[in-house]
Amino acid sequence: MNIEQWLDQYGYFAVFFGVFLEGPLTLTLAGFLAHQGYLNSLGVLLTAFVSVFLVIEIVFFIGLLAGRHIMEHLPQWRKQSARLSGLLERYQTIFLLGFRFVYGAHTISPMVVGMSGIKPGYFTIMNAAGSLLWTFVMFLVGYFFGHAYGMFIDDVKRYEKPIALVLVAMVIIYYIARRLIWRKVSAEKT
Repeated sequence: MNIEQWLDQYGYFAVFFGVFLEGPLTLTLAGFLAHQGYLNSLGVLLTAFVSVFLVIEIVFFIGLLAGRHIMEHLPQWRKQSARLSGLLERYQTIFLLGFRFVYGAHTISPMVVGMSGIKPGYFTIMNAAGSLLWTFVMFLVGYFFGHAYGMFIDDVKRYEKPIALVLVAMVIIYYIARRLIWRKVSAEKT
C-alpha cells in the first residue's frame, strides 16, 4: 500500500486522532497534505474542527465534575491553574477563544474553565467559535507552507545544477581547509 492509498483509506481518521492527541502539528501537516492534493481541504477542516471541539469539551466537563480532585493530586498543575484562573477572570472572552494557541496551556485550560463556574452552554458556544478559529488558522499555516514549498521546489528545480555545483564546491573547500588545519595542528604538536 503506497502513501496515496493509505491517505485515501485512513487519512481523515489520522487527522481526527492526531488532532485529538497533538493538534497543531497534525493539523499543519494535514493542511500541507491538502495543498499537495492528498486530502480534501473541506474534509480536513471538518474533521479537525470536530476533533478539537470534542477534546476541549471532554476536558471542560472533566474539570467541571472532577477538576478540584484532580488538582489535589497534580501539584505541578496547581500553580499553572492559579495563573490561568487569573487570566480567565480578567480576559474571559479572549481567553476562551485563544487558549488553544498557547502551547502547554491547551491541556489544562479547559479544565480550569470547567472549575471556574462558567455555564456549560456558554462554554460550548465559545468552544465552537475558538475551535473554528484555531482549526482555520492551523490549517492555513500548513496549506500556505505547502504553497511555499511548491514554489521553492520549482525554483530549486530551475537552478538545480548550479546549486549542486556550489554545494559540491563548498564540500571540497571545507574538506581541503579541514585537512590543512589538521596538518598545521599536527605539526605544531610535534
